[in-house]
Amino acid sequence: MNSIERVKAALQFNNPDKVPVFDLVRGDLLPLPLTFSNNWKPGWKEGEENLFPHIRGGYKWDRPDWANKAEFEGNKWRTLHHEEVDEWGCIWNMQGNDTNMGHPGRASLPDWNDYENYIEKYSPDPSDKSRFKLAFQLKKNSDPEKYRVLLPMYHGLSQLTSYIRGFNNYLIDHKRNPDQLKRLLEHIADYYIQLIKSSIKLGLEPHGVWFTDDLGQQSGPFISPKMFESFYESSYKRVFDVAHDLGLDVHLHCCGKVDRLLPIFIKWGLNAIEFDSPRMSGYEDLRPYRGKIMFWGCVNIQSIYTLGTPEEVKREVWHMIRNLGTKNGGYGAYFYSDYKDIGVRRENIKAFQSGLKEYGIYSKIPLHWWDYPTIDNWKDSEVPPLPPLDSN
Repeated sequence: MNSIERVKAALQFNNPDKVPVFDLVRGDLLPLPLTFSNNWKPGWKEGEENLFPHIRGGYKWDRPDWANKAEFEGNKWRTLHHEEVDEWGCIWNMQGNDTNMGHPGRASLPDWNDYENYIEKYSPDPSDKSRFKLAFQLKKNSDPEKYRVLLPMYHGLSQLTSYIRGFNNYLIDHKRNPDQLKRLLEHIADYYIQLIKSSIKLGLEPHGVWFTDDLGQQSGPFISPKMFESFYESSYKRVFDVAHDLGLDVHLHCCGKVDRLLPIFIKWGLNAIEFDSPRMSGYEDLRPYRGKIMFWGCVNIQSIYTLGTPEEVKREVWHMIRNLGTKNGGYGAYFYSDYKDIGVRRENIKAFQSGLKEYGIYSKIPLHWWDYPTIDNWKDSEVPPLPPLDSN
């Protein structure tokens, strides 16, 4: 199988030859990141004085007058304690030389009375061709048989809304300001729908779209399943339906123990969900959804990937294949991209790769392994032994 066929077979439980891999550009997926508009001018709008651009990597900034100071020359400003603004007006508190995104320090819409002004001031244009420039470059220079997946900039519907409102305000809005909250969610859904449509219209030819939406904490979702379905069905399902109508699969990264939300996402048509820490939701609590939705999973970053031995990491690969997928597919290996940020040793990355070579080719997996009993009480830091090679 080529990569497109392999990912599609895994998504559809249609007997892939081996476990598909998402490892930046090295695996079966080609990520097509959509970026900020070339027309974005951070620091220029009224109220953006002393707010720097919220963007990682190299960036040629058209600086306003206030930023033309010696202490800000080049990228010196990155080393200072400062605030940054993104295209949605969210304000990020940066300590200097930050290596990850974190969370906004100030909301962009703290008062619902300012909604109309906010929307007029901070509504990114999803049809701007400059957003797709990097994606087209990557597509041009990559294997045409890779599964191409859109990576919209910023986060999914719930998480972006929480950034705009501020997390505490966002949670309270479900009770105090439900109509305003739903209105903002629909506005963001419109943006992502137009972004997906623009990718098709411009000829990017994606096979799927990948959203990032952290919806839970260690013990459960931020919002009860009943409330989640009530508030988010219209906006989420509308995005999923448009993607499906255009021939795209929908993938969702999600942190937190969110197994209680999976029946809702499955009903809405989500094709795949990705967990950096599958053991947070728990293999036993994810078991009812095997064969109903594809799971992308990294070796648990909170314990085994970061703290385990290479031998444990390698064994865990089988347990992910067995507990998240089926003998007909349904599991994909996800390699956490910022491994240095969480302290993953290179030997554990190699062990993850080695485990996929040994256990990730379906024709080489002993048939009795699929029926071998799994344990009910998993401990996050312990990796059970492999099933015996002898079926007797």
